[in-house]
Amino acid sequence: MKLKINYLAVVVLIFLTGCGLFTSHYDATRHENFTKLQAFHVKFIHDFTASKSKPWDAKKLLSVCDSGDLKFREALVYAQSKDNKDNTGARAVAILKEQFEADCNLAKKRNKNFSKAWAGEHLEQILKNYSYAIAGELSRVKK
Repeated sequence: MKLKINYLAVVVLIFLTGCGLFTSHYDATRHENFTKLQAFHVKFIHDFTASKSKPWDAKKLLSVCDSGDLKFREALVYAQSKDNKDNTGARAVAILKEQFEADCNLAKKRNKNFSKAWAGEHLEQILKNYSYAIAGELSRVKK
């Protein structure tokens, strides 16, 4: 009888608290942050790629860079709050944030829109970086 009560207590405890063997460390919000940041960063490059219909707009650049800074900071703070020991989520966001800041700084320094050739090549690298971050988060899903 005592063995049944102990067994039942263990089962209830596992059910109520969850077991590390059966739970995933995947975080849907972090995954969503990566996808939203990717869309924002790609749109930034598209919006500031030279074309006849897009004149240079320094004020718009400053506004978009400022908005992007806030988005990346929010994602970084969230990732830092969720990372336990490995810190991989925060590192991934920090790397993506550095890339966005570098792109903003390049546009500010050049004081003109990106060339189509540069934007095309650069977008390939940006998309790879976000793919790595997203794949890293998806790898946390337990099957």
